[in-house]
Amino acid sequence: MPLGASMIADYGSTLQNIFQAIAPNSNESDVEQKVVVPLLHILGYSNADWQSQVVILQSKLDFLVGQPDSALIKPAYLIIEVKAPNKNIAHNVWQINNYMRHTGSVLGLLTNGYDFRILYNHDKKITTIVEYSQATLIHKYRSFYKILSKKTYLNFTSTLYKNQQNIRLQFLNLISKEVQQEDMLGLFNKGKTSSIPTQQTSEEKILVSETKEERKSMIITVFNNKGGVGKTTTTINLAAALNKLGKKVLLVDIDAQANLTMGLGIDPLDDVEKLGKKDITHLLTEPRTSLEETIIHKNWDDVELDIVPSHIRLSYMEATLINTPDIDRVLAKKLNKYRNQYDYILIDPPPSFGKANTISLMASSGVLIPTQLAPYPIRALEYVISRAIALDESKDEPLPILGIAVSMYNRAANKVALAMTQQIFDILSKNPESKNIELFPQETWIPSLSIVSTTPNKGYPICFAEFDKELNSKDKEAAQDAFSCYIKLAKQLISVTKKKE
Repeated sequence: MPLGASMIADYGSTLQNIFQAIAPNSNESDVEQKVVVPLLHILGYSNADWQSQVVILQSKLDFLVGQPDSALIKPAYLIIEVKAPNKNIAHNVWQINNYMRHTGSVLGLLTNGYDFRILYNHDKKITTIVEYSQATLIHKYRSFYKILSKKTYLNFTSTLYKNQQNIRLQFLNLISKEVQQEDMLGLFNKGKTSSIPTQQTSEEKILVSETKEERKSMIITVFNNKGGVGKTTTTINLAAALNKLGKKVLLVDIDAQANLTMGLGIDPLDDVEKLGKKDITHLLTEPRTSLEETIIHKNWDDVELDIVPSHIRLSYMEATLINTPDIDRVLAKKLNKYRNQYDYILIDPPPSFGKANTISLMASSGVLIPTQLAPYPIRALEYVISRAIALDESKDEPLPILGIAVSMYNRAANKVALAMTQQIFDILSKNPESKNIELFPQETWIPSLSIVSTTPNKGYPICFAEFDKELNSKDKEAAQDAFSCYIKLAKQLISVTKKKE
């Protein structure tokens, strides 16, 4: 903040007291401890902001102020070289010049306690910018403060950081174009708006503004009326994979069993009911309850997901749901208000054709069908497809089936897999309306591994298994294997939804 007249007067008195602490016969250590350290304090620095007696070029630099950052190409802000009062500091400019070139420091201060010389480093060209005696320093303390204070240091490093991030962003854009991966920036932003200012062409500004206006999340119900096919596990890990790929994802648990909720480490009793938070039941039955009031934000390392939790009370609310006016469109209306905040909204309904399932499908802009390569789950596909087609006819927005995703895949059973995929194709060919539905490619099939089925019990997406100290290296390798398939599944889904849009 600017120094007022009264503050300047106070600093003047303080500086006089500091300077009176040394005499012409004082030594270098006296100047360091009785002048330089108090000066650093009134400039706003704490003891943690500097290092003393730093070895540079086989000699010791008295003070290095502002910690260099290895994560950011950032030099020291200020170095200070101290001499005894009986030394002429003009004779030692070469020494501080050498230190400044070697450390890359922005500013240098050379002093013997009586004279103060501030130097500036531009491309290793060191220039003296101002010199003060004790008297002029007291008189012109405002300028001294503005140049060397911690506030200026923080502003400088903040600006340096933003400019460097801007350069990195521009470099990332060049890399993205070179490797032809348009969403590379999304891998880092995860659907968030960057706070880093960038220099954009007029065409880029138009493109960005259009993207913000047009952004509308794809609402997908992950559904199969046959239980035990990995529906919830697929939903959880597909969401995590989408987020890893830079997409902002909301998960809606509309299953009374709350498997998705608990699979993400949320206890419906302890984390929702006992804390007085709202869940899916309030969202569906209370007109004034907004989506925002029900969302729980969770993160695991670099994965961030928003979740609308479920509760067992939903299993007793079938009659309430049926008697609620326009219940089939309640979720759709509430989600629509927030569609510009997410890239994907994934809904996990119960494995049945009840009211909750209808509500989910009516809110959706697409259906993803997970299945196991086994006779009974495949037989159920016909009913799931028919249900989606029937609801599509009563919706304002189309309800395409985005594809069939394979879970719990036994990699060793090649003959069984071949026979089961043929059955899927036979079912799809029976109905003209389903013949264009795709079975996602084999590389996206999720392997049947014990780690896949056990991680939901641990309350995290499978990608977080690497941080689980209870798992051995074999389990962590299996988790990585499975999650690489989820990443491929997520990429396939992104590709399909782009085509549908």
